[in-house]
Amino acid sequence: MDDSNVAAVVGSNLSVSDKIRALAAAGHPRADIARLLGKRYQHVRNVLEADRVAAQSAPAVLDAGSGVEEPSRLFAAGHRLAVEPGGMVRLPPDLLMALQAKPGSVVIAEVQDDGVHLFSNAAAWDRVRAMVRQIGIDPKRDLVAELLADRRAEVARDD
Repeated sequence: MDDSNVAAVVGSNLSVSDKIRALAAAGHPRADIARLLGKRYQHVRNVLEADRVAAQSAPAVLDAGSGVEEPSRLFAAGHRLAVEPGGMVRLPPDLLMALQAKPGSVVIAEVQDDGVHLFSNAAAWDRVRAMVRQIGIDPKRDLVAELLADRRAEVARDD
């Protein structure tokens, strides 16, 4: 992580713990993280050790090639998540791993009858592609170009 990225993380609206995680993920030593954030070394250590312990208690990865856990096993036990001030809900590390979510990545939330379902960005795009195939649109068709051509023709007719 270069100096501009470090400054972006340090100056961001992330919680102190999330800043610690982001800087540690970028390979910064704990002592440097403590100095950068103006926190005690013990604070940095506690955050990272708690994450390590939580990750160790996560279910084993079933497919070592993909690095993604089987969703039915992962969510079978369930998780009790607290709603923080401002409506924020933090996901534990094992859920983030299952969603392939890293700092700065996108997770898609969809409200369904039985609750809220979270999808990785890749899984959401796979669902969109499947919907497009289901309604019979050729994936090689350029719908944007067609829309623009139709709009130009409509404008030409109105003139």
